[in-house]
Amino acid sequence: MSRKIGIIDCNNFYVSCERVFNPISIGKPTVVLSNNDGCVIARSQEAKDLGIKMGEPFFQKREFMDQHRFCVYSSNYNLYGDMSDRVMSVIKEYANEVEVYSIDEAFVDFSNIQDEKLMETLIHIKSEVQRKVGIPVSIGVGPNKTLAKLTSHMAKSEVGYKGVCSYWELVNFRNMMYKVDISEVWGIGRKWTKKLRSYGVDSVGQFMNMNDMIVKKLMNINGLRTKLELGEMYCYPVQLKSKLKKNIASTRSFGADLTQIEQLQEAMYHYIQNGVKKLKENEVSTSRCTIFLAGNKHKNQGHYTSKSITFQEPTQNTDEIWSQVCPYMVELYSNDKKYKKCGIIFNELTPDNVKQITLFTEPLESFEVPVNVDKKWEMKQEYITQKYTTSWEDIPSVFV
Repeated sequence: MSRKIGIIDCNNFYVSCERVFNPISIGKPTVVLSNNDGCVIARSQEAKDLGIKMGEPFFQKREFMDQHRFCVYSSNYNLYGDMSDRVMSVIKEYANEVEVYSIDEAFVDFSNIQDEKLMETLIHIKSEVQRKVGIPVSIGVGPNKTLAKLTSHMAKSEVGYKGVCSYWELVNFRNMMYKVDISEVWGIGRKWTKKLRSYGVDSVGQFMNMNDMIVKKLMNINGLRTKLELGEMYCYPVQLKSKLKKNIASTRSFGADLTQIEQLQEAMYHYIQNGVKKLKENEVSTSRCTIFLAGNKHKNQGHYTSKSITFQEPTQNTDEIWSQVCPYMVELYSNDKKYKKCGIIFNELTPDNVKQITLFTEPLESFEVPVNVDKKWEMKQEYITQKYTTSWEDIPSVFV
């Protein structure tokens, strides 16, 4: 039985999440902005057609967007994370082997599905995700991950596929690959694309014709595996368990430059809470962290101070972490400087089921968390939408 590896990819995910609850933006050019409304991080097809590029500073295009009646949204990561979980839950109703590859992508092993029922199943999954969650998806399927990603690209770019493309239904696949740019191959980034172009390799078809030894010399073993997968070999298995992360970071830029330590402390405590949430989601504890305070380099205030802190024992307790972080914040702080960013990075992560307990712990001094009426540290989010699915206060009302 041949392997059938698929990838289910949400279309313009952040934009699609906003459109579920703001249907007025459907069919209109729509963008989602980064933290502090800095630059464009997601675009609808209509916005792409009008020339909006990924990463463009918002202030440079604001007048243009007003003229063309764009729908603009600040990034709402609570909403996007919850909608991602809902999409993955629907996918798992139809497959046992699912690798959540990113917030908007999942690799799925469909090898147990009969050949004649494969396309029917894929179309049904696409329909069910749209019906139950409201998110449009594209699906590509092939003998391995690389070909699944390539067929997913074709499903998105070619209207005739209607969002679902199977490698086994492509006619003259190898000839088609001479029309596909080499940069579209999964795993070939900018560095390798530039190197391949210098050798006259611009298309996937040309890359497939390269000598294996030359590919390995240019791109190491991973480049060779990518080429072998384009030839139907199976090199990258579906990972059912997530790899243990090396570190977890929680950091944001402030909506305004800060000078008061009370503002910095409240922000740091908030970031610790978010980081602890990530620790619990990944079922790990942390033995060490790094905290930092930084200035605004865009205003010639590029100062940066940091401190590495070793905890008494592995923990995922917010108050325990805060009690050991707070004294060092006072040490790092300087009242004659302005700060634009702070954060915490958790290191030395260990799974909860292998936590090492120590007998040599000392009582921790508790420190009060400042509560500021004017929270200057909060991000600038002029166009933020509600937390429709994660806050009771923001649940949409339905009138009959």
